[in-house]
Amino acid sequence: METKRSRRIRHSRQDWQGFVSEFLTSGQDCKSFCRDKGLNPSRLIRWQGVFRNGISPAISQMQPVGFLDLGTLPAPEPQPRTGILELKLDLGGGVVLTLTRN
Repeated sequence: METKRSRRIRHSRQDWQGFVSEFLTSGQDCKSFCRDKGLNPSRLIRWQGVFRNGISPAISQMQPVGFLDLGTLPAPEPQPRTGILELKLDLGGGVVLTLTRN
């Protein structure tokens, strides 16, 4: 028995722009359009967002941002404590973490 492996085809930015334009005018839903064209629906949606927002798909070209000091906030005025504060977190597996402040 022979099995055929499908190979992923790499499309250019221009190809995707064409697919997105064709999809928008086709009147089809994303799943049907992609099935007809042999495309991955999540890829089409991603590229649709790229062209709509004008962002570059080359994330590797993004530059890291250094530390940005936003200054300090003034200290809040102390509030009188009233009552008990209790926080319970159910961590699953029967484990419950309880934090209490008087």
